[in-house]
Amino acid sequence: MQLKIVLDFDGVLFNSAFEAYSVCRRAVEGRDGFRQDVDFEEFLEFRAYVTDAWQYRRLFDEAVYDRSFEKLPSEQPHDEDWAFAKRFFECRQEMMSDPDWPKVMSPYDFFFQIKPLMTAHPDYFHVLSTRDVNSITRTMRFYGADEIAICGQEDIRRAGSKIDVARSFGWLDEGKHLIVYVDDMNHHLEPFEGKVHLPLHADWGYDASAEKSLSQHQVMAIIHSMLKLQANGSAQIQ
Repeated sequence: MQLKIVLDFDGVLFNSAFEAYSVCRRAVEGRDGFRQDVDFEEFLEFRAYVTDAWQYRRLFDEAVYDRSFEKLPSEQPHDEDWAFAKRFFECRQEMMSDPDWPKVMSPYDFFFQIKPLMTAHPDYFHVLSTRDVNSITRTMRFYGADEIAICGQEDIRRAGSKIDVARSFGWLDEGKHLIVYVDDMNHHLEPFEGKVHLPLHADWGYDASAEKSLSQHQVMAIIHSMLKLQANGSAQIQ
């Protein structure tokens, strides 16, 4: 079986929450009807449920703000939401014109630990994220790991969800791939349970740790082992 190590971006490789918060603040600055007092703590709580940029309107627009953040995944976008998403990406693009923009993306120690493996074996790695591909690519290039294939928000919109993206690539086809999938969000991992060999919950990201959560050291040890098995031509579940 072909080994594929699939990594989430936000919360696994990079702590990019403040960057998204900064973009949202810029998108609503001085606009009537939008909350100007959203603090970073509330943003982080809301962000745990976000899968697409249009959803940020539901936090900042006074007309639709609802403190019950857990309802967010079941809500459907309206024209006003898409308009907000368009403004969000325009603001991000403006901010990205600064050559130092990627510095606002804080790499986790895990990124620096796994970077030598990604650069040595790029074909085994894949980023799967709800963030847009352009900003991921820009960040990975800045930090010297831009040979990795990336699936982002655009792919999720096309396919429907993270697991639908995985299915479209054939990663769930029985007997073809050995998938190690690392994500910090439990609700992103749950659909992969029983579908891939090793769905691993990162305990260093944005979501709360659970009994099965793994540390950076533990995840790295598993990935090292899988790469050795692949190199020996025996990557299979024992």
